[in-house]
Amino acid sequence: MRITLHDYVTDPHLPQKDGVNLAHENIAAMMKAYIGEKLDVAFHDFNRLLADESYALEVLANTDCVISNVGPHAHYYFYLRERYRLTYRIFRDVRTAIWSSYLLQEHLCAPYLRAEDVLMVASHYTRGLYEKIFPHLRSHACFRCYPLTVNFPAELPARQERGSGEPFILGYIGRLSEDKNFPDLVSLLIGLNSDRPGHFKLVACGDIHSASCRPELIQSRVRKALGDGDYFEYLPSRRNEDIWELLRRFDVMLFPSTSNLETFGRVLVEASYAGLPVICGAHAAAPELMPESSLCPVDYRFDESFSAHYDHCMGIINIRHMAEAVTSGKLQLPDCHRDFLRHPEKFISALSMSAPEINRLDPLAMKSVQRRLIESIDVDLPPALDLDAANAAIDLLIPWFSGLQQKGTAARQALVSRLTEMSAHPDRTWRYLDKSEKTRGDFTNVGGIDIELCHVVGFYPTFLMPSNNTGRYHPDSVAIMEPSA
Repeated sequence: MRITLHDYVTDPHLPQKDGVNLAHENIAAMMKAYIGEKLDVAFHDFNRLLADESYALEVLANTDCVISNVGPHAHYYFYLRERYRLTYRIFRDVRTAIWSSYLLQEHLCAPYLRAEDVLMVASHYTRGLYEKIFPHLRSHACFRCYPLTVNFPAELPARQERGSGEPFILGYIGRLSEDKNFPDLVSLLIGLNSDRPGHFKLVACGDIHSASCRPELIQSRVRKALGDGDYFEYLPSRRNEDIWELLRRFDVMLFPSTSNLETFGRVLVEASYAGLPVICGAHAAAPELMPESSLCPVDYRFDESFSAHYDHCMGIINIRHMAEAVTSGKLQLPDCHRDFLRHPEKFISALSMSAPEINRLDPLAMKSVQRRLIESIDVDLPPALDLDAANAAIDLLIPWFSGLQQKGTAARQALVSRLTEMSAHPDRTWRYLDKSEKTRGDFTNVGGIDIELCHVVGFYPTFLMPSNNTGRYHPDSVAIMEPSA
């Protein structure tokens, strides 16, 4: 079987490399390891496919399977297959949940889907959510696979030994942002130390995404509440291969995210591999990854319409419950990494399976709390497209996608001028343009070109959680309770 994919390497000038970037790099690294062993693998240049017809035919007419690991841009592979009347199978993925660019990908792909095409998701939650948003996916092949462990270290660093008088370390790795609910951890830190002064310290590592999460503001807030003391330490983001020493320094990992983007929580599997207990909300994929002792109730935000063009916190984790989990001494160690150690081979095997075999490989299995959350979410999308409309939309998008990556050209400057005029979210567009001047400005900046192209086709989905649909979720109860006042 002949397989081709883009050799995905994240722009080294990007200030952060999140789970989406790492997922695509992991797949590229894994496929390189199998070249000449089990598979006939060829790498291609994704941008060139769209710009050079002879190259596209040379690559795509001589392959059996395309792996789309290029962010939320799989629709271009579908479009090229239809345009050149080719027969290759496509494996595509979804890496963020209620997010305009991945919603646009599925919106555009729908009329091109063939029986043997496959959607790969990281979690049962993601599959359940997308099958609700796009009901036609229920009759197509989908499987849960995330070969993230390919770059995990064979041996972990030794745990850091600390004296009896040193504080208990609450650890956090990821974006310091409001959609990840980082400010709630500051409330937790203050509450814990109010009861036991000097006993707890929060160590946070990641990029600053929200103004309210700037380290100096956090230090000021903590100092005002607790006085002087060694309560908070901020560490800039580091390479993924360098997080293991940090994980072994923590006493517990905190993952408070209630983000609409959440499909997985890569750091949860990393914590499991590092032998670290976790405290998180019963949100998104966490209930299928973590033991019950790790899960805390979430108070969701009802009857509030959100733009899928942005990241939002969908609710707040119960701080009292988090504090009880920290101090109870009853946290169980997660073991979800054991499942994911098998995913590289699972992925390779699936490449040669039929669609029915793939569906039998990993049937949808959600926790009741996940099912109730998905049932409560309403996503408002434009009407479904037919093939002619999808072709017209992608014909329109290709020159924008290619042109916005051509830094330093008059063509790009003309597109930038048009983009700023048509953007329905000009502040975000200006942030994208500013960021692209400091980087390669290519498509590996997920949340960059992919989001901006939504303006070109007028794609602005929204979502909300109507209060008459649901209430507050507790991880060990399926009862629906009224929202907190």
